Formats: sequence, structure tokens, C-alpha cells
Amino acid sequence: MKKLSFLFLTLSSTFAFSQFVSPGTGVTYNLASLSAAAPTVLVNIGTEYQMTADITISNGDTLLINEDTTLKINAGNLLTIAGTYDTAANNFVITATNPASIWKGMRLESTAQVTFKNTTIEYGGGIQALTGNFVMDNCIVQYNKSGQTSGAAINFSTGAPVVKNSQFIENDLPVVASGANSSVALEFSNNYLFKNNKLNSNRPQINMGASGPNATTKILNNTIIGNRTSDKVGGISVSSLLGIANNVLIDGNNISDNRYGITITGNNCTGTISSNILTNNNVETNPLNGGSGINLYGNGVFKIEKNQIRGSLWGITFQLTASADLGGGSLGSVGENIFKDNGNGGQLYAVYNNTPNALSATNNCWRENELSDDAMVESVIFHSVDDSTKGTVNYTPYLCAQPMSTNDSNLLKSSIYPNPSNGTFTFDAAKEGNIVINDMSGRAIYSGIVIKGKNTISVKAKSGIYLLQYISDGKIQSNKLIIK
Repeated sequence: MKKLSFLFLTLSSTFAFSQFVSPGTGVTYNLASLSAAAPTVLVNIGTEYQMTADITISNGDTLLINEDTTLKINAGNLLTIAGTYDTAANNFVITATNPASIWKGMRLESTAQVTFKNTTIEYGGGIQALTGNFVMDNCIVQYNKSGQTSGAAINFSTGAPVVKNSQFIENDLPVVASGANSSVALEFSNNYLFKNNKLNSNRPQINMGASGPNATTKILNNTIIGNRTSDKVGGISVSSLLGIANNVLIDGNNISDNRYGITITGNNCTGTISSNILTNNNVETNPLNGGSGINLYGNGVFKIEKNQIRGSLWGITFQLTASADLGGGSLGSVGENIFKDNGNGGQLYAVYNNTPNALSATNNCWRENELSDDAMVESVIFHSVDDSTKGTVNYTPYLCAQPMSTNDSNLLKSSIYPNPSNGTFTFDAAKEGNIVINDMSGRAIYSGIVIKGKNTISVKAKSGIYLLQYISDGKIQSNKLIIK
């Protein structure tokens, strides 16, 4: 019995000294001082650090990242923040010691106050944010898998978190998510999303629950590019499956090559969907399983205006008793939605009204680049004329304008030299932001954060032509990059 007790105490002692928990007495650490306090847990390896066991920053204490360095974390280890986490570095990387064996991820307790800036987070198990005091700005989140979270690369539980000016590239799970029983009013703006939810589960790249009463989920000015081989992955979903109040503003997004573009599901939903460019969201070829540019399902009421919807299986679909003002209605929509080539089975569907509600939908262009007459417009709208149990769509008067310009490159100034290069070149940026380089098949071969001014970039790639996209303040500039 004494031997067993001794063994238990030995194991307990070993466990206690295999991790670090800060004292919660108001201490502020940076990586250097944290390594000094726990030299075997956070090992200083020259210009980098290696985390060999779990670390917890307790409530009351602060971890300030003020070095441009790399933190490598061993497989299965967890970084927990219950106090404050802040960033003063210009380029900080959190990665796996061995990318083949992910670190567990980050847990942000309800007491935490967290600011990620200029940070790359990769090859981990995701961020579980139990706090609403969360800001992410100018970061890269890439190649993360299921670990601390199984719902998304960042899973939110409460509050009004902010994610802006960041890239999310080829994560196994959706980019952001929240629970069905939570109220999370996320502001998600000026971000670049590329081929996330690599597991091809039946979830979109943005998968949010309800905003909660007197709050709004805002998804603004993002680029959301899908993978055409992932036929179950949508673009944006904001749902209220338990009837929690849900208000949304989805504006200015460029969404392409997903299963669908935007869907709002559930009851007690309201909001505005405006100025989005939705292109070829048709990777699900079965029209019964998806393919809408915009889908509204439930009893919500929405203002829809100035969207461009092209190449979907369905343009805008309404189900159950969902309703909207698409122009000239009580919510003040100006219309000006543009539709082109949304169809399946040889039939075009700009709007499919599968509800008993009448819809006001004036001042829209129903067949882009065509001078339409009433018969031509009627042929792309499904409503009471086609099924007497459905509500009527009032589509006159209508517009047929030329396509709106989608090029923001004249709003950014940058240069690449030399170009062609051997893979090492200077990128001169007008302001801080981030870049992603794709080969001509659309595969991302490089991503990184850039500062205002001159940045030296080195890319290991075969000779050829590549596309460099510079993202800053919600604008995107595309440049041809030639490697010789």
C-alpha cells in the first residue's frame, strides 16, 4: 500500500511539473520571461521557442507577444488563456514542432481578453473561444485540423468577437462557427477564405449560429473561394435553429465555387443581404441538395439588394414562409440585383418562390446582357403563375444593365520587382496586409503577412506564371508573378 501511495505521489508530481500555470497575481510575461519562468516547458532555442507541455495563463496575468519569432508547439499540447493575450509583434508564427503531428490548439476561457495581430496560426487543433473579448486582425490561419475544437478553426461561444483583414487557407474544418444554443454577434470583415472545410463535411466555410437579441452578425467584404471537388461545402450560413433572435448584415462579399453562396435558416431571422457577388456556387450538381446563390429557409424577413448572382443552380430560393423585399417593398430595397445563367435541367431560375408569400421584386436585371421583355423575365421566375399555391413575385418594372465592375485593383498601389525573378523578389505595399500566391490551377503555394513598404519574399516554386493577390482593408489587387 505504501509503494502504491509513493507511486501515485511520484506520478502526480511528474504531472504537476510537466506543465506551467501562471500564478494569477498580475504578472505580465513575454516569451523570453515566460521561458525564464518555465525553461523546460517553453524552451528558448535561439531565435525560436518550443513549447513542450501545456501552458495556462491564469486570470489576472498577461502574455504579451512582442517578438518577431516562431513558437513551435509539440504534438497534443494546449495553450490556455484565462487572462490577457496581446500582440505587439509584426510577424509572429505559432506552428507545430512537427507539422505531421498537430498541437492540440488554444482554449480561451470566459475571463480571457485576447488580441491576435500579425500572427500566423497553423498545424494546430483550432481555437476554442469561450470569451467574447476576441479580436483577430491581419492574421493567417491555415492547415489546422480537428483538435481542441471539432466545429471550426475558430469556435465562438458568446459575445461580439471581431475577425478582420485575415486569411484562412485550407483548414480541415469551417473557418468560424458558433453553437445553436449560443448568441454570438460576430463581425467578420475584409478576410480571404480559400478552400476551407477540406474534410468536405456538410458545413459551409462560415457556419454561424444566431446573433442573439438586439445584436447583428456582420459578414462584410470577404472573399470566399471554395474547392470544386468539395461538393458539400457552402459559402456562408447563419442559422437560428432554436428560434433565438437572429439579425444579419451580409454585404460586399465575393463568393465563388461553393455548394451554395449564402443561406439563412430558421425562425426569428431578419436582416440585409446586399452588394454580394455570387459566382458559380454550383459544385453540388444535384439541384435538390443545394446550389442556390441565396437561400432563405424559415419565417424570416430580409432586405435584398444590389447582389450579382451568376452560375448557380438557383438564383434566390424561398422556402417555408421566408419573405423578402427585393425591390420596391416595405423595407426600402432599391432592387438592382443582377441574375445570369442560374439554372438546372435546362431551365433558368432567377427566383424560386416556394412560399405562399407575395414578393416585391422591382428594378432588377433578370437576364444580364439581354434586353428582356415580360415573357423572358417570366420564364426565369417560379411563382403563382407556375403553381397557384405559391405567392406572386411582382417583377415589373425591371432593369437589364451591363455588369458592374468588380475590380478594386485601382484602389491599391503595390509593385513587384524584379518580375520575372528566380523566386526572390521585393513586394512594395501601400499599407500593411497579406498576400497569397496561387499557381494557375488555383493551388495556394505561399501566403504571408506584409508590412507597409518593401517586403522581401522568397518562394520555392517551379518556373512559370503565378497569381499574387494582395489583400488590405477589404480590397484585393491581383498581379501576375513570373518565376524563371
